Amino acid sequence: MNPGSDDTTQALRLLLTTIAGPNYAGALEDGNLSQQIDRCIGWVRAEVSEAVSLIESCVPHGKPMLAQAQKRLENLEAIRTVEQVTTRHFRATESGSTTSAADPSGNNGQ
Repeated sequence: MNPGSDDTTQALRLLLTTIAGPNYAGALEDGNLSQQIDRCIGWVRAEVSEAVSLIESCVPHGKPMLAQAQKRLENLEAIRTVEQVTTRHFRATESGSTTSAADPSGNNGQ
């Protein structure tokens, strides 16, 4: 199997849905994959802020809430990285150019 752009996007959407969970379903309703990831990250950052505020107010569930939000944020950042790499890869493939394996940024040492 040689996955293409659509297969990769679908796989990333599945991962995003799994990591985001049902509380973030609204973030996944519209926009392209990159926008959905960014929206989820924004919502989780707000959750982190809320958890920090709860901790400062000595609310007991603030620390577990912060830990969960930080882990979710870490996973969303990882999905964002993979999405950016795959987008660059498929754009380069579609345009007929290739990037150096030594420089995945596509700068070819420049």
